Amino acid sequence: MNSNKIYIIGGSGSGVGLECAKILAKNNKVIGLYNKTKNKSIKNILFYKLNFENKKEIDNFFKKKEGFLKNFKKIIFINFATYKKDNLLINLNNKEVNKTFNINLFSNFYFSSNLIKNFNNKKLDIIFISSSLGVKVDAGTVLYSSSKIALNSIMKSIVIEYSRFGVKCNTLVLGFFSSPLWDKLSERKKENILNLVPGRKLGNINNIIKTLKFIENNSYLNSSTIYLDGGFGVQKV
Repeated sequence: MNSNKIYIIGGSGSGVGLECAKILAKNNKVIGLYNKTKNKSIKNILFYKLNFENKKEIDNFFKKKEGFLKNFKKIIFINFATYKKDNLLINLNNKEVNKTFNINLFSNFYFSSNLIKNFNNKKLDIIFISSSLGVKVDAGTVLYSSSKIALNSIMKSIVIEYSRFGVKCNTLVLGFFSSPLWDKLSERKKENILNLVPGRKLGNINNIIKTLKFIENNSYLNSSTIYLDGGFGVQKV
């Protein structure tokens, strides 16, 4: 058990976020942030309910956990929490705009701000999670895509302003992975998606874990955008 570092993982209630949290918790302490899905007790994971749309709740999380987090020399923040609802530009409403940007973009902004402000004497490794589908852009994805693409601007600002204080920030752009969400898709939908991946196959959780470890352990990797999508980004939608 590594007692010198802790992972804070957003979106740990289900899906890829939960699976990554489980694997990382085998040898590390993990705070698993969730919104709706409450999980059973898992060794080394401290689950914490939090609404990613609410800045006040994010600030309160750090107030409550400040003493606990100060016990660790290194904090790694990875945010899988995301929201996606497709709609054409002319049909967007304020509720969907606010929800999309609050979860996909501003939650990362507020978490990063709190980490840097309150733990500037620690090693901080911030890993934003983006989407190859979002970055590629398609009809109806204007909200999702714009919120994911904007993560790069936050990443670059963090690196320029705080790298000299021991802060790293990178973005991992994910494609399609075997997960409970994938299992819910129709066979036709699965086939259509796989046809957009050059190798015609999904990624798996171990692919993500290995890449997260690579980002974390490479001290000279900073302000980088890494695509883990099987080549989806080079295909035409």
